[in-house]
Amino acid sequence: MIGWYLAFFVVGSTTFGKNTWFGIGVVALAEIPRIILPLNVVNQPRFGGGPVLLILGTVILIIALIFGSPVFRIKPFTKPQKEEPLRTTGLYAVVRHPRYFCDTVWPLGLSLLFRSVIGTILVIVWFLVASLFAYFEEEQLIEAYGDEYQAYKRKVKWRLIPYLF
Repeated sequence: MIGWYLAFFVVGSTTFGKNTWFGIGVVALAEIPRIILPLNVVNQPRFGGGPVLLILGTVILIIALIFGSPVFRIKPFTKPQKEEPLRTTGLYAVVRHPRYFCDTVWPLGLSLLFRSVIGTILVIVWFLVASLFAYFEEEQLIEAYGDEYQAYKRKVKWRLIPYLF
């Protein structure tokens, strides 16, 4: 949670929000524990076995990674900047924040893959944090892109999850 808390500095601060190395450190703090938590090395309750969770977890993980791929086309780990073009095509035509969708869904896929009860429950917390993060980032996007982003918001209704939220 420290990484997620510090991530608000990336979005909200003109100093931290332009520092790529700070952003990389924040992401490492946020993501590494979410990778380790579902693994079998952590003693916790596990769902009953069977190939269904293995297949479902794999499918969800692949979908999440596809939605996370746009991060490689933008300057990562920094606040929105006018110099960067506003992305409105591809996965951005489906949801406004495909990276946050990925950040919410890949831990679900990994947790199901390793049958982690705690990891699956924590997906709700991560969804709430990603929703809040997206909300604050949208303020920065409006500031950076103005009417262009407002028009994009009207066109793409779904903030994080297609057809739900």
